Amino acid sequence: MIINGLPKKINLRLYSSSQVARKTFGSDSIRSKTKCYITISDTPLGKHAAGSTLLDGLDVFTVNAGGDDHPLSVFGINSADPIQSSHDENLVRPILLLHGRTWSSIPVYHLLGGPKRKNNGEESRSLIEKLFEYGLQPYAMDFRGFGGTPNDATKCVEPFRCVSDVETVLKWISKRHGMDGNLDNGVPGDDAFENPALLGWSQGALIAQMVAQKTNNLISKLVLYGSIYDPLIRYPREPLYTTTPDTDEGTISNTANSAMEDFTIEGSISLETASRFAEAALITDPHKAVWKHLYQFNNLDPAQVLSPTLVVAGDQDPYAPLRVQAELFSNLGRGSDRTWSILADADHAVHLLDGQQRFAKIVSSFVKNGKRSDNSYYF
Repeated sequence: MIINGLPKKINLRLYSSSQVARKTFGSDSIRSKTKCYITISDTPLGKHAAGSTLLDGLDVFTVNAGGDDHPLSVFGINSADPIQSSHDENLVRPILLLHGRTWSSIPVYHLLGGPKRKNNGEESRSLIEKLFEYGLQPYAMDFRGFGGTPNDATKCVEPFRCVSDVETVLKWISKRHGMDGNLDNGVPGDDAFENPALLGWSQGALIAQMVAQKTNNLISKLVLYGSIYDPLIRYPREPLYTTTPDTDEGTISNTANSAMEDFTIEGSISLETASRFAEAALITDPHKAVWKHLYQFNNLDPAQVLSPTLVVAGDQDPYAPLRVQAELFSNLGRGSDRTWSILADADHAVHLLDGQQRFAKIVSSFVKNGKRSDNSYYF
C-alpha cells in the first residue's frame, strides 16, 4: 500500500551517520564513539606498494585523538629529534599544514619529495621540503578517512571533528618542541615560547579558520591559503530522515582527471608533473572522502580571528576569487597583523606550480617575522 508516495511500512533512519550532527560549535565531545584499532598500514597509503616511495624523506607519527584515541597520521621532516624552543629569534619554527577537500597531505605537500628522487635527478615539488629549506619545521596531518589516517565508525568527515583533531595535533607539536607552557589557560608563562603556526589550503583553510576562532592560544600565526570562504554561502543541513540505507550511499572513485583539474594555467606546470600528482593522489586517496554536516562551516566569522593572519591565493584561482578574498581579509579581527598576498599567473594549487618558491618564501617570511600573537613569547 502506498501513502503519499511512500510504502505504508517503511524503515526510516536518521540521515546523519554521525553521533554529533547537531553539537554546538566548540564542543569538546565531538568524537566518534567507537575506537579504531587500525593504523596507517591498513590504509590505501600503507597498503600500496608505492606507499613507501611517496613517504620517502618523511618522519611518520601516529597521534591519538582526544576523546576516542583515533589514530591520526602526522608527517614531519628532520623532526625525529625536535628542536626545543628558546629565546633565539632565529629558531626554526613549527608549522602545521592542513590539506583540502579531496586529496590528502602526501600528494598535496610532498609531491616528488625525498632523497631517492633527488638522487635520480627528479625535481621535488614538496612544500614540506621547501618550507624546511626556508627555515620552518613543517608538519602535515591527514584528516580521518584521508591518506594515512583511517576512517572512524562514522565513515564520514565532519568539520567540527577535524577542528578537534587539529587541536590535538597542535598540542602534540607544542609539547614536542617544548612550547606547551603556552597552553595553560591560554596565558604564556615565564618559560613559554611561541606556538606553532597553522596553514590550511582550500577547504582546509576553513578548518584552520575555525581552529583560530575557537582556540587561538594554540597558534602563533594563521595562513589562509586559497580559502574557499564566502560570506554569501550558507550550507544547508541534511534532512533529518531518509529512506536510503547507509549501504546504498555508495563509494565514489577519484579519477586522474579530477586530480589534475586544479591546474588551469598554460605553462604553469608540465604535463609530467601534473600526471605524477594524479598518480600519487590516486594511490593515497582512491575514493572520495564523504564530507557531511557542512552547515558547521556556517560558524565561520573572520571577525573572530584574532591571530596574525596571512591571506594568500593565486590571482586566477577560480575557487578563491579576489572579491571573496577581499571580503575575508577586510573583516579579520582587529589588533593583529594582517597580510594579503596575491600571486600572479597562478591558480588554486600555487604551491605545486613551477613558481613554488614564491609561495614558500611568502609563507616562511610571514611566519618568521612581524608581530606575534598575544599568546606568544616574542613581540
